[in-house]
Amino acid sequence: MFRTACPSCGAEVLFRSTISAIAVCEYCQSTVLRSADEVKDIGKIGKVLEDYSPLQIGTSGVFAGRAFTVIGRIQLRYDAGLWNEWYVSFDDGKYGWLGDTCGQYMFTLPLPEGGAANAPQFEYLSPEMRYEHGGRAYVVTDKRTAQCVGGQGELPFVVGNGYVAKVVDCRSGDRFLTLDYSDVNAAKPEPQLYVGEAVELKNLQAQLLRSDEDIQRSAGRLKGTPNVLDCPSCGNQLQYRAGVATQIVCAACGSEVDCSGDRALVLSKHTEAERYHATLDVGDATMISGVSWTVIGLIEMAETEDDDSHWTEYLLYNWQQGFQWLVEAKDGWTKVKVLNEMPESWSDAHATLKGQRYSKMYDSYTAKVVYAAGAFNWRVSVGDRVQLWEYQNGSERLCKEKNNAEVVWSQASKISNQQIAQWFSKAKVQAIKSDEDSGDQRSMAWRYTLILLAINLPLVLFGGEVIEGLFWTGLAGYILHWPLNKSDSDE
Repeated sequence: MFRTACPSCGAEVLFRSTISAIAVCEYCQSTVLRSADEVKDIGKIGKVLEDYSPLQIGTSGVFAGRAFTVIGRIQLRYDAGLWNEWYVSFDDGKYGWLGDTCGQYMFTLPLPEGGAANAPQFEYLSPEMRYEHGGRAYVVTDKRTAQCVGGQGELPFVVGNGYVAKVVDCRSGDRFLTLDYSDVNAAKPEPQLYVGEAVELKNLQAQLLRSDEDIQRSAGRLKGTPNVLDCPSCGNQLQYRAGVATQIVCAACGSEVDCSGDRALVLSKHTEAERYHATLDVGDATMISGVSWTVIGLIEMAETEDDDSHWTEYLLYNWQQGFQWLVEAKDGWTKVKVLNEMPESWSDAHATLKGQRYSKMYDSYTAKVVYAAGAFNWRVSVGDRVQLWEYQNGSERLCKEKNNAEVVWSQASKISNQQIAQWFSKAKVQAIKSDEDSGDQRSMAWRYTLILLAINLPLVLFGGEVIEGLFWTGLAGYILHWPLNKSDSDE
């Protein structure tokens, strides 16, 4: 461990890793550059927004049989939200990145330079393109241009406010790969490659995580600043749970409020949006399998070609378990889980996940957001659109959601109306019957829309990562522009 005085304020700054290039002074936010035996102040970096993440500097664990410790963090902002990239040091002196976005985590490690020499240019990549590395075919799931807005602890390279991260995240099953184009130039024409896998904190044997009390006390705040609780447009008190989200839609006036900074900023207003009266309300709470969940946001979705074909998605949150979705439609309720892995294969007719074959329910269609209220981890806007594909296997369903920046898979299971009524004790939760007269009415009960992600995360901080190279992490090899919708004969 190397100790030095901050050139700006004199406070002690620690370098725990021999390969760290900079450290952020926790007192004045100065970025301290270490060069040989000399240290110097190279400017300030923004403060990170404390969010719902249980991770913190000092958290330790084990990945792939190697012990690690979190020693730094970068917070990245893209057009629809934030994600975290946690810098970790292994006991053998090497480093990696733990991407953190929307309750999903991706662990990635850097590969030697030159591993992505055959990668196409950043501008040519798009969701669902294929990239081959190490004999494995990866699928592009996320493409982001983000800016570094905050940092803390130690980092392996010089980064500051305004640092632009250009990252492409790819998946193959639970394997994760990131192509980081942030430092591509004439002298270094190929992106940095990171590879790893999607992980769960419990499988990392994580220690020294933030407690529920710590999260509730500090989340949603910048040091020395209060939480924003009133809508800056109409003055209505916002139903906001600190730390759960940074984007809030005012239920009174429809304004989109960004609470990721030290004061609220009205992004836009949707005063003409018709208010939707959902069965559940923001703030409703319940116990599911012994775990307390609270509804923090709701979104009404409608098919673009048929406004009568609509459904409501409820975002639920628990401090320990993270996020889950309940979806209400004409044919009933479903519980939706965002998948942290890709199906083994899919085509226009079928999709296969963990050996289970799902058959197509409907042809591709487009849905839009017509109303939103509550708190979210990404920017939700009335009019946002997403393209969807649905597959079914008995009572289980798979859904693919795609836009210009990412593709996301989710899995849904049926929940009875009686179970919903029992959970929420709502007299108004009544039996919902399918409309037998609308033969072509799509059963969209289970769809939830991540109008992005970081997630990624990242790799969110997550969903790729930039520095994700640093965050959503890794991939290299040769890219083939194969469409994912293969014919049945390919299966």
